[in-house]
Amino acid sequence: MSEDQKKANNAPADQGVVSGDAPADQGVVSGDAPADQGATQSGKPAKDAKPSKSKKAGAPAKDVTEGKPARASRGKVRARARRWPAVLAGSTTAVLAVAAVAAGTLLPGADATARLSPGAQVLPVGVSLANCAGPTQLLSGSAAGTDPGFSPNSSSTTTMLNALALSAPDGVLPGASVDAMAAKPAPLFTISPPPADAPAATAGPGTPATMAPLTGAAKARAAVVRDKAVDAASVLRALPYAGQSARSAGSVVVTAGDGDLRGLAAATCQTPSNDFWLSGAGTSVGRTAVLVLANSTTTPATVTLGLFGATGPVQAPGGKALVIAPGTTRSVVLSGLAPDQELLSLHVNSTGGAVTGIIQQSVLRGLTPGGVDFLQPIGAPASEAVIPGVRVQDPAAAAKISAQSGYADASAALEVTVPGGTDAVVEVKAYGPSGQAALPGGGVFTAAAGKVSSLPLSGLPQGTYSLSVTSDSAVVAGARLADATKPGSAVDFAFAPSAGRLGVNHLATLPGGVDSSFAFTAPAGAATVTMVPVSAAGVLGAAKTVELKAGVTTVVGADALLGKDAAAVLVSASGEPAYGSQLLGSKGSANIAVLPFAPAGAETHSVEITTGY
Repeated sequence: MSEDQKKANNAPADQGVVSGDAPADQGVVSGDAPADQGATQSGKPAKDAKPSKSKKAGAPAKDVTEGKPARASRGKVRARARRWPAVLAGSTTAVLAVAAVAAGTLLPGADATARLSPGAQVLPVGVSLANCAGPTQLLSGSAAGTDPGFSPNSSSTTTMLNALALSAPDGVLPGASVDAMAAKPAPLFTISPPPADAPAATAGPGTPATMAPLTGAAKARAAVVRDKAVDAASVLRALPYAGQSARSAGSVVVTAGDGDLRGLAAATCQTPSNDFWLSGAGTSVGRTAVLVLANSTTTPATVTLGLFGATGPVQAPGGKALVIAPGTTRSVVLSGLAPDQELLSLHVNSTGGAVTGIIQQSVLRGLTPGGVDFLQPIGAPASEAVIPGVRVQDPAAAAKISAQSGYADASAALEVTVPGGTDAVVEVKAYGPSGQAALPGGGVFTAAAGKVSSLPLSGLPQGTYSLSVTSDSAVVAGARLADATKPGSAVDFAFAPSAGRLGVNHLATLPGGVDSSFAFTAPAGAATVTMVPVSAAGVLGAAKTVELKAGVTTVVGADALLGKDAAAVLVSASGEPAYGSQLLGSKGSANIAVLPFAPAGAETHSVEITTGY
């Protein structure tokens, strides 16, 4: 072995670090590779290499090519000398590479080609965040584009936030609060203080904690805040407990009895994401759509908007590179990016910090308010989607209302967006209280590629339905609802997004001042929904069960099933895939809104790690 090789074998190997940045609730996976892998078996240090013999200084250099001028010879000597450092560097690299391979060969049991089977590694969990909407806002003048101005709301406008946090099975509540949306958040009010002595995590590698539906067990409880007035966007923040993500949920309900934004708007507090879709917007005459983006993380977010209209994709340079600073919101008037769009869907993508987004959609027909709603994220593009909670008016009354000038969109309709470059053949089935109901054209239509298409639902009998949408290519889907007491009176509308399958222990609030009901469906087969009422004091009541028949939509009133003292509810489903949503309304008015269930989430986060080359 040469002296250079001995040196290389005694040099310490570089330490390898595998790391990755993850959202606050997912943690970081990292590990250091063992050092000194390049040592020889003997472990003895190598002797210093002896200097090579050279000619005495000042000895004349012999010309390489005879007959050439001396200047040229010296130039060639200089060029050769300049190449020496590069050659030496390359030789050193080669020696180090050989040493690294030799080390892997000499170490007992080392195999550079070995591949280890993956194993689930439980990651530490972080703070759970959910961004809550603020009040509806009236645009000032003809504002358009980003960062518009707003006018004061009607004096009759109320904005109420409801939230709850669920305890661990042992009854210990996590620390939870509602904070102001700011770079340095300050608590607006506390839901539950952090426990004094939080036990360490018990879930070990490969054994993530399991979830089970709560049924009103004696130790389980919740902390509830109800009908807290807010005047801006806020953040529902819950601390992990015993290595588990905290369970919390919230909603915001805005009502106005007069003014241009008269009506009912509601939104579930959303978990930040880097990719989501919004649909149901419009920017034609009298229609105003304001996108509100919120960043509650500590990392700046750069947002790009993809817009799709009824005539195809909308090129909007102003929807690129929108920077949302940590702890801030940013409003975008969509008519400045996509004017005169009767149907509009958005694909929101962010890099850096995760964000949330809602669209405040409002309608003004001349001087008559036409309703207001918060459009919330819908399911990602897929070949199947289920939209629960589609309330349809009496067909005769709906026809009279939509026949008025400017009221063509004051009726129920399915909206389907095809993001890809191929037309989609879409089949829609409507499941009502008595089973499947017939749709115009048999519910089959072709949705054009890159466009938003609609299917009227006004032919359905009065009632609450769930729509099952299947397609031969990926689509996003949601349903527009409309309500009015009589022709000429105020109209309100809502948008029902496609929903994910119900799991275990979904949390839902029951806001005061409005009527709540729940619409459930199980298109493929029978299922059971368990609902546990939660009182304002956080006491879990006896579980109530709702049996779902295949292909039927079942609607249950919150007061009738859970009791008037219930301030929130835990919802779990078993059996065949079940879906649901919460409907809000007010007796004697056209007010209507749809609240999707917040995802149940996972109590621990795990990732499979595979090592090898």
